[in-house]
Amino acid sequence: MATLDREEILIIFTSFLIGSAAGWWSRMHWGNDLASVASTLIGTVAGYCIIVAALRAAGHPVE
Repeated sequence: MATLDREEILIIFTSFLIGSAAGWWSRMHWGNDLASVASTLIGTVAGYCIIVAALRAAGHPVE
């Protein structure tokens, strides 16, 4: 089983926070459960991709 190092855990946690904020915002403005879940998932994936792209652009080795 592969183990996660500290950097990977921080990336996943931060992307989860971004997704949670997107889901919360969606729920407050639209009040729709399905839109909130979709927004949370999309926000989490988008946050992860943005964080990884920014780290790679800064020269950090992210796999």
